[in-house]
Amino acid sequence: MKNLLSVGTFILLSVVGSACPALAWESHEHPFEPATGIELRKLGQDNANQYCRGRFNDLVKTGDLPWDARFANHIWAHLDANKCVYNK
Repeated sequence: MKNLLSVGTFILLSVVGSACPALAWESHEHPFEPATGIELRKLGQDNANQYCRGRFNDLVKTGDLPWDARFANHIWAHLDANKCVYNK
């Protein structure tokens, strides 16, 4: 019975997790973390996008993103997930 509950809980969490758009990134979307303590939602979409573009440029310069990140065609902020994202 205990194992059956564990399996049921795992299936339920898997289904709920896969339905959440903040966790389901498209293959062209590559999330990266904002600096510690930054809450993108509080910045608003335009300011958060601008913040993420600056953070992206800094991380590319320091080599903290994959080499091919420099080919990104769009950098933006996902406010609900509190992630910066680059598309390529």
